[in-house]
Parts: sequence; structure tokens; C-alpha cells
Amino acid sequence: MQTKYQPLFTDLRLNNGVVLHNRIAMCPMLIFAAQADGTPSAQDCAYFQLRNEFGQLLITGATTIAPHIQCAQQQMSLDTDAAIPAFRQLATVMQAQGNKGIVQLQHPGRQASIGYAQSHQAYAPTALDFPFLDYPVQGLTNSQIEQIIQAFGQATARAIAAGFSGVEIHGANHYLLQQFFSQYSNRRTDAWGGSLTKRMAFPLAVAQEVLRVARQLKPDFIVGYRLSPEEIHGANIGYTIDESLQLIEHLAQLDLDYLHTSIYSSATFRVPAYKAFALRGNRTKPMNALIHDQIAGRSALMVSGSIRTPAATLDGLNYGDLVALGVVALSDPRFTNKIRTDHLDQINLNVHGRERDLQLPPALIQKYRAKAPLPPVLGLSE
Repeated sequence: MQTKYQPLFTDLRLNNGVVLHNRIAMCPMLIFAAQADGTPSAQDCAYFQLRNEFGQLLITGATTIAPHIQCAQQQMSLDTDAAIPAFRQLATVMQAQGNKGIVQLQHPGRQASIGYAQSHQAYAPTALDFPFLDYPVQGLTNSQIEQIIQAFGQATARAIAAGFSGVEIHGANHYLLQQFFSQYSNRRTDAWGGSLTKRMAFPLAVAQEVLRVARQLKPDFIVGYRLSPEEIHGANIGYTIDESLQLIEHLAQLDLDYLHTSIYSSATFRVPAYKAFALRGNRTKPMNALIHDQIAGRSALMVSGSIRTPAATLDGLNYGDLVALGVVALSDPRFTNKIRTDHLDQINLNVHGRERDLQLPPALIQKYRAKAPLPPVLGLSE
């Protein structure tokens, strides 16, 4: 291995005492391969078996925590105890080489298009007419909110029973936790909305419940939280980086093992905060750098976003403690080993003609070919 890449293979101790032996993670990505009941299929297992040496943390695609809320076809769901045996098989496959299998837990909220087709119901913090949805949403009652918080804890207990090493709470990508934090989608006037403090209440309650269950049942169980640092779409502002840093401050106080940023931009993991709203005039400082400063070592920070080369992977450590890759994990499952063994010239991100060898599920390939012809590097965003 070239000396300059040694930082990627240094140990990192998480808050729960678990020691990771490299700084590389596999991004959570939906691959549309689960069985009809939401349990992992043979295709899910084959996909992860090929990638079970990719990084120290291997994170599943978004896995729902309750029935009839899926946002994608063939999405995994850990919503009943009956699912535990199938998920146990997946955990065994993911962790066969000593790496840590992480289940990403999700409630899509208003984005539950598949769930709506099944139950004719979809839920959001507030019953609004979202112009980008072709179905109505219902505002959650206080009782339903409490049930969802408990469901995250129950899914955590099931992940522990299935033998996983941890869970990642999905608080990003416009799903339910982010919807509560967003002033665009949360118009409530009760304890769950209104002021910034109240908009933070639901995501913090979910994180606290997941941590409570994890620390009670398995103290060394890893708990992470993924977030989108800002929600700005032109004049539509859900929240700014300034507000996000306040949520991050509260999350950092909870003793989470890691925070994971979800940033999609041409500037990737180095993207600066939206220039009109950057904290204290730091208009050119990357969001991940602002977040890393805010966390101040109280949790690890995982960065991601169009990281596709060994050099970019190494550069990611200038902005965080862990680096998560998605397209690379799909395209070259031996990427990390090729860095370790100094075979960088053998890294291959061209998926054409290799789909079967790469164990890429047919629905995954079809989905992105339907959008546009696949370029040599698979056209996915992590």
C-alpha cells in the first residue's frame, strides 16, 4: 500500500467502544430486490456477499419500520418479528469477513408511494397539498407519532436479535424525520412543530428511543444518524445550515456513534453551505467542515457524495472521520482491497457487461436505464 493511503486504514474507536479498523463505509442504497413481505431475498444476500469486504461499515438500503409505508418497490422492511430469521441470514452474509453490518431504519412519511398504493394512506407532519405528489397525505396525530417513535425502537430490537452490529436512523433525503425538521412540510402548532426547538423534537425523540433500546439490549450496538445538512430549493427553504447545526448540536449530545451527511451536489462532499445562509459569514467553508467543527469529536462524522477515486476517498478524511462510497461499492467491490494491496490500476468502475458478475439486481439496472442510458460509471447518487 502506498504510504499516503495509510490514514484510510487507521483505527477509529466509536463512542460505544467498538473499534473500526479502516475508515471506509458502504453507502446505504436501495437495490429493489426484497421479497414481497419486505424480507431480504437471495439476491440481497448475493449482492452483499460480493461486497462484504468493501468497508468496515456496510449499510443496507433504507429499511422501513412499519407496514405499508414503503417508498420503493421491493424495499426491505423490518416491521415484524417474523422478519428476523431472514434478516439474520443477511447479517451473517454481511459480517462474514468481520465487518459491521448496519441496517438503515426509515419511515418515508409523505414519500410512501408504494405504501399508499397498498393502503390508500400516507402520512406527514401536516396534511398539505404537496405539488410533487399525486396522492393526498394525512397529518399524524400525537398518538401516531408516539407509535412511530416506538416502532423505531422495536425495529432496533429486531436488528439486534438478527445479529446486526448497528442501525442508522434515516433522517435525510426528505423522509419523515427531515419532514418534521422542515418548516416547509411541518406546519404544526403543537409540541411537534412551530419553533425550531419543536421541529427538532421528533427526530431527537426517535434518536433517543433507538439509543435507549440499543444501550439496554446490546451496549456495543452501533447507532448512527443520517441527515441532509440543508433543505433549500430556490425560494422554498425548509431549513438552513445554521438551523441544521443546532440539530447537530443536540444529536452530538446524545452520544451517538456517528453522524452521516447526505449531500448531493456537483461539488460533492466539499460543497459549501448555501451562500446566502452560511453560518457567521463562512460562506465558502464546506458544510461537512462546519458540521465536523460543530460535533467537535463527540461523535464520528461520516461523509459521502460522489467519492469515486482513492484520492477523493483520502480527501474525505479532511472533512470527517469516515468516508462512505456508493457507486464504487456497486462497480468495484474490491476497491478497498485494491488500495490496500497497491493495485489502484485495477480499479474498474465500468459496469457494462459486468452486471451479472457484480450481482446487481435486474430491477436496479432497469430503474436507472429507464431514466437515461447508463454511462460507463453507473449513474447513481449516493
